[in-house]
Amino acid sequence: MAIEKPTYTLIKKDGRFEIRRYEPYLTAQVTVKANDYRQAANIGFSPLANFIFGSNTSKQKIPMTAPVSAQPQSEMIKMTAPVSVSGNEEYIVSFVIPKKYTLDTLPIPNDRRVVFKENPQQTFAVKIYSGSFSQTNFERHLCKLKKWMQEHALKVAGEPVFAGYNPPFTPAFLRHNEILIPVE
Repeated sequence: MAIEKPTYTLIKKDGRFEIRRYEPYLTAQVTVKANDYRQAANIGFSPLANFIFGSNTSKQKIPMTAPVSAQPQSEMIKMTAPVSVSGNEEYIVSFVIPKKYTLDTLPIPNDRRVVFKENPQQTFAVKIYSGSFSQTNFERHLCKLKKWMQEHALKVAGEPVFAGYNPPFTPAFLRHNEILIPVE
């Protein structure tokens, strides 16, 4: 099944690490309170899925895209290791909007928590991995990505983003997950 993804240019590939320059794209997003990335994605998925399945002013279905992303909403703080999330943090959970839509042509969501964001061109360091969508797995691969970034003198320009490309029923060993960190 062909699912639309954001367009990017591959700048560097080093095994399961990449540097990508993404073209501008739109997302539908919700802000949720959660204890970790997994819980944030689970909470945020429903209002976004409802929107694309027709819970909008024109009852229009919008094609599914990948990935579903979760990112902590916070001010930029120098990255350290290990990363741990505790308490009720705010996360932004988002779906990519298909390229055929603009802010003017998108239907208005029935759920006021769903908002749209224009994402500018941006460069990311990326770690590709499989396995469960758990905080432990995320943190393990985040540490690997941060180490790789240090080795390649890449400067962090934002919070890490978890990106999941598969439905929840996909066996863990077949899942395509990514961690993306904006870089200068």
